[in-house]
Amino acid sequence: MDYKIVEQEGFQIIAVKKVFSFQAGQNLVEIPKFWEEVWSDGTMERLAGLVNGEVPRYMGICSVSEEQAPKQEMDYWIAVDCDGEAPVDMGKWEIPSLQWAVFPSVGALPDAIQQTWQKIYAEWLPASGYEHGPGPEIEVYGPGDNRADDYECEVWIPVIKK
Repeated sequence: MDYKIVEQEGFQIIAVKKVFSFQAGQNLVEIPKFWEEVWSDGTMERLAGLVNGEVPRYMGICSVSEEQAPKQEMDYWIAVDCDGEAPVDMGKWEIPSLQWAVFPSVGALPDAIQQTWQKIYAEWLPASGYEHGPGPEIEVYGPGDNRADDYECEVWIPVIKK
């Protein structure tokens, strides 16, 4: 499985967030609906207007707290990299400096990225010499038609060398 290890300085995101269950794969069905909602209701345009960088990159960020783990729940943030203040109806989060394993994902969403996630956990992590580190998991989406067979995005997993 193709990947690279990256040391990334901390950064701030501004985002909208929902809580999802990952029991019986509910998150695999409900998170794509969340993305559709954010694209259709104007929220994504508002997020894009907050981006500090040259090219807007959208992120899907997964985080499971100690309280959520027993309930099989997770926070999922749809975010942009932004150093400013968050609007009243959005949240702000400082992502810490971490070491990341970065995996390319190519293909139409959501199938391609869901397959990438499956391979990371089923194949790469058990054989990699790394373990999952503390911190969120990040999906990084660039420009382009995310329904195209050649659409490119990335999955970022915080890792620690075993």
